[in-house]
Amino acid sequence: MASILNNVTSLNAQRNLAASQKGLTSTINRLSTGLRINKAADDAAGLQISNNLRADIKVLAQAQRNANDGIGIIAIADGNLEEATSLLTRAAELAEQASSGQTSSSGRAALNQEFSQIVNAINAIGTDTKYDGASLFGGNFSFRVGEAATQVVSVSVSSLSATTLGVNTNDLSTSNNASTALGNILTAIERISSTRGNLGASEARLNTIVNSLGITKENVTAAESQIRDADIATEVVNLTKFQILSQSGVSALAQANLSAQSVLSLLG
Repeated sequence: MASILNNVTSLNAQRNLAASQKGLTSTINRLSTGLRINKAADDAAGLQISNNLRADIKVLAQAQRNANDGIGIIAIADGNLEEATSLLTRAAELAEQASSGQTSSSGRAALNQEFSQIVNAINAIGTDTKYDGASLFGGNFSFRVGEAATQVVSVSVSSLSATTLGVNTNDLSTSNNASTALGNILTAIERISSTRGNLGASEARLNTIVNSLGITKENVTAAESQIRDADIATEVVNLTKFQILSQSGVSALAQANLSAQSVLSLLG
């Protein structure tokens, strides 16, 4: 029925055009942001899950950094313990030489002087080695490596000094003293080796945790991407579709308006 008061065809064209333009706007928004979900109305449930996953990703990344900090501390301690081992190895050479009956008193005095400097150097390593302003040797460090309160790795670094190693009272002034010192020095080397072994085990554990966290973070990131990221190929297709629909909708609306005006020709 031809009508002047109500142009139903035009109303229908307007509704369809509005829907096409809304789809076009949404598609352009997704293409410009790269996200399928830009507001809660796009996918409320997906947004909630995605936000939770994003928080998990941040926590995992920080946990990785914490574990790497622990590895760094262990590397510093191990490097200094290696230097202490080298010093003690030299001290063992000096003690072996001083314990020989062929070494003169003046020779032992010179050897003892070098030995004293080695002892001082070991003490200096123990007191001067620091991490973030805190003494490294004799310290206890804890690293949070996950969301749960139980996901903590503790690293204890034994004290390092001539006293703790048992060589503080030794000297090479006599053959007997040098022989006693040699036994204590060899024991001290064994102690440091044991400490380094414990640190190595802790470092291996932290390396495993870092690798595990990296895998988990990768998988969680992929899951979050599946939920929130836009499928660019699909959105490009939608862009073309809505552009065509919008253009045809404008043409249809113009045609619908012309059809209403044609009613006036009946009055001529």
